[in-house]
Amino acid sequence: MKASKKSKQDVSIMGTNNSSIVSKRSVERLYFSEPHFFRYFVRKPQRRSPLINRGYWLRMYAVQHVVRDFLQQQPGKQKVVINLGCGYEPLPFQWLGKDPAICRNVKFIDVDHPELMAKKCEVISHNPQLADLVGELEISSNNRGVIARSEQYLAIGCDLRDLAWLDQALRKEIDITKSLVLITAEVSITYVDVESADALIAWSARFLNVRFCLVEQFLPVGDEHPFARTMIRHFHKLQTPLQNIHRYPKLEDQRQRFLGAGFQSVTALSLWDLWNDPRLLSLEDKLRLNEVEAFDEWEDFALFASHYFVLVASSELGPDRFNLGISSGAPNSCIGHLDTVSSSSNNQDCVGTEAPVDLTPFYQETPKQRGRRKYGVAFSITAGVIGHHGGLGPQSRNNSTDVYALETLAQYPEDVQSQTVDARMCHTATGISESDCLLAGGRASPDCAMADCWLRRGGSWVRVDDLPVPLYRHCATYTELSNGDQAVLVYGGKSSQGMVMDKWFLWRPACGWLELENHKSLGAPAFGATIAATGPSEGILLGGMAEDGTILHRIWRWSIDTISSHDQVSLKVVTLDAQIAAKIKNLICRFGACITRSSDALLLVGGIVSEGLLSQNQDIVSLSVWSSKITGVISIDAQAVPVRYDSNVPRPLMFGHAVASHQDSAAIFGGGAVCFSFGTYWNDGVWTLQINKKEDHLIWRFKTEDAPESQEDPQNMDHKSSLRSDAVPQQVSALSLHTASDFDRVLNQAHPVVISGLDLGPCAEKWSLEYLKSKVGSDRPVVVHDAKTQQMNFQDKNFSYVTRAFGEFIDQVAQGSKQYLRSLAAEEPANQPANFARDYPGLAEDFKLPEQLHTVSKNAHSSVLRISGLVTMWLHYDVMANVLCQIHGTKKILLYPPSDVTHLSIPPGASSSSINVFDSNAAAYPSLAHTHPFETVLHPGEILFIPALWLHTAAPTGSPSIAINVFFRNLKTGYAAGRDVYGNRDLQAYEKGRKDIAKLVQSFDGLPSDMRIFYLDRLVEELRDQARGRGRP
Repeated sequence: MKASKKSKQDVSIMGTNNSSIVSKRSVERLYFSEPHFFRYFVRKPQRRSPLINRGYWLRMYAVQHVVRDFLQQQPGKQKVVINLGCGYEPLPFQWLGKDPAICRNVKFIDVDHPELMAKKCEVISHNPQLADLVGELEISSNNRGVIARSEQYLAIGCDLRDLAWLDQALRKEIDITKSLVLITAEVSITYVDVESADALIAWSARFLNVRFCLVEQFLPVGDEHPFARTMIRHFHKLQTPLQNIHRYPKLEDQRQRFLGAGFQSVTALSLWDLWNDPRLLSLEDKLRLNEVEAFDEWEDFALFASHYFVLVASSELGPDRFNLGISSGAPNSCIGHLDTVSSSSNNQDCVGTEAPVDLTPFYQETPKQRGRRKYGVAFSITAGVIGHHGGLGPQSRNNSTDVYALETLAQYPEDVQSQTVDARMCHTATGISESDCLLAGGRASPDCAMADCWLRRGGSWVRVDDLPVPLYRHCATYTELSNGDQAVLVYGGKSSQGMVMDKWFLWRPACGWLELENHKSLGAPAFGATIAATGPSEGILLGGMAEDGTILHRIWRWSIDTISSHDQVSLKVVTLDAQIAAKIKNLICRFGACITRSSDALLLVGGIVSEGLLSQNQDIVSLSVWSSKITGVISIDAQAVPVRYDSNVPRPLMFGHAVASHQDSAAIFGGGAVCFSFGTYWNDGVWTLQINKKEDHLIWRFKTEDAPESQEDPQNMDHKSSLRSDAVPQQVSALSLHTASDFDRVLNQAHPVVISGLDLGPCAEKWSLEYLKSKVGSDRPVVVHDAKTQQMNFQDKNFSYVTRAFGEFIDQVAQGSKQYLRSLAAEEPANQPANFARDYPGLAEDFKLPEQLHTVSKNAHSSVLRISGLVTMWLHYDVMANVLCQIHGTKKILLYPPSDVTHLSIPPGASSSSINVFDSNAAAYPSLAHTHPFETVLHPGEILFIPALWLHTAAPTGSPSIAINVFFRNLKTGYAAGRDVYGNRDLQAYEKGRKDIAKLVQSFDGLPSDMRIFYLDRLVEELRDQARGRGRP
């Protein structure tokens, strides 16, 4: 039993390699020049999201940096590079192919599980582009030990837990005592149990001249951080738990681990530290990344990079042998404790508070996952009522407004929607009065900035003058000029071309926008900075991010002079850097923070800093800005304000959030992050921060009554945010197939899997909506589902079957229409099933079922083209097994095993449910808590195998989806007799059984009710026992 469990875990661990190399292949195609080497191990490349691409690029860069430095050491000396848990990583071939001169006298050794290494060596031997690089390659028939060898390459199949075998295999092949040795382990030994991983490190330390490079995850601020929880849960779902992360959660723990194992010096830093250190990563290298693809996921990137580290340990004493840019001591994984710095005196005026600030938190979860949006803006609707406009929701950008209000208010405005303002994110909304504000700029995609501006006055949005240039990630504040004019001051931001702006703009109701000339350069232009007014016509500017993605450590004071007689306005900006302590700058110079002023405090909330993640006690800072009455000198004091979170008040993820205040009560709402490839975390609630707690609490509540149904996220979400039931979904397993027999084994297991890496033909490259329209023909009539709401319900028939021209349908779907095409047979659709090749001959050559799915092809019943707009398919089951081949766009899929059918409200004789499991009220459907859901997000090129009778539903992820669905007979007999065009008639035995039940029940007619129930209940139990008995061995 234990061996079986170990074998399954080994398979799961090897499965992590498949996802990793697909992502690295995506990076290679975009960011690396030829020759490419991941291509030989990834049959079907997929373009990953910009966040995944940049994260993997940084991981790859860290390892390359260490390897290059090692190879450059002591030219002419024999060197050995051992890659532990190498997977399909082509590290030897990258160096031999791109820099052969540096590889003289170097032997590369790949070590991983025997089964994986055998497959890797097979790929190498069949591709001369790889085999020729390592010299004459000798392939062994052994499945364990040395599987392949050449002059410069050695492939060893070995369990990393079997050190004796590994040591023996190495010593037979090389004289390791005469070599310089570099051992790399990139996210590999973390999957091994702690004792075995520690033993492996101690074994490595016994070599005479050895360096060890380790890249893996850690917990810079603990395992309760939302990102950490999401990451840990993700790997548990994959059955590949991070076994070392809790024993060695911090960088200092890892450093002591290696020192204790026998290494003499250890250097470690987070990938975020690496990103921010110009000695390790040049400005030019980072700017080159921006030329490849537009990027604006900075908070998500910082989260990822702050939870991964690179460590280099050496058997030799000496600081920083591998040029990681720091000493051998542990770097900061989060910024240190800040002592409040005070510079108060009787000759100073203060904005903020001189007294210590105390924050008491309260929390209310928003109903039905409403309020999910990030990078929206908060604005005052009226006293004690806040609107949260725009931002990015689970599916797409919003143009709606959520309402939050103090619970003491009996009435509040209900109609605050803003459909006249296009959906956007990363914009600003600046309060001009208690109910008026100016909304400015924002973006759709990162390369589509907006310039339009809207004034909310009297409850309505009115278009006003556009910004002089389109901007997003700019900062804005209200200020009152010396002549009494109301004004909004804007600084920085990004344009559509990705250019970071160093411009100041002033808006006044009567004059529109005016560009202010700043005679003193601020240095690097910034976006995502924080700006606040500290008095009439003056204020401060903090932090922000430079063009290369590093956070700026700078603090400026700005002031505006107005000459009333000429209506002239001038701007003066002065640096405060020399006057501010370094600890304060480290704490308050942030990117993506919010700032709010209550009656008691000026609070800086959330965001990211250059030194690492903020700890729970550093998320919120109380600022005091001092101005000397005598000298006019400005100084800033800052006090980190700890907040006491607990099981009733969870810690929010303060990225993309919004903040607002009223009197002595601040509210935090919205926000969240894409936690790399691990899932999406949403702040599903509103936090009240009672400032200097008084007897009367001013608590904020979510008040939107007509909020649209929440949409599901395209990534795998945190369990708290996945479903409206208590059931926690598991991740659908992913695997690769090599033969048709592999799929037959999957079929026999009758469990859904995601299959990647197979060749579906040129459709993945060619198919877009416009391409389909050109090939199918705009005028061809098709029957589509035209839905009234996002959730289609087959039982209620809340949609219509409409015949439309294919071109018209495609155009409407592209614009977000709630329509769905499930193709029918081109001829006699009522009498024969759909056949994609026959029904769409113009597209037939683009798609093919891979040879590994021979069983599907041989037993195919129908092949269906599916094109989906923004609609969710009803939950249902199919009697036939099927494969869903995703071609374009992504779909989130939820599946339930057949044993859950009694909990999902499917009427007798029906195959569909009326429950929207993506957004159902758990109280209304308590049976959902007893289900066992599985979930996945299906990407282009991936194939989902759906076994017969598994209930499933699919939700859109924002863009239209194109897929081919192939149904096939996996039973020899038993299907319903007669015509079955859709392949969804229940089995013949079930149809007959329902008729028999009707006759059986009728036979009890005429008996007293209690006797009738008595005997029918007994028959029910007997039938249940018979059903369970037939399933026993």
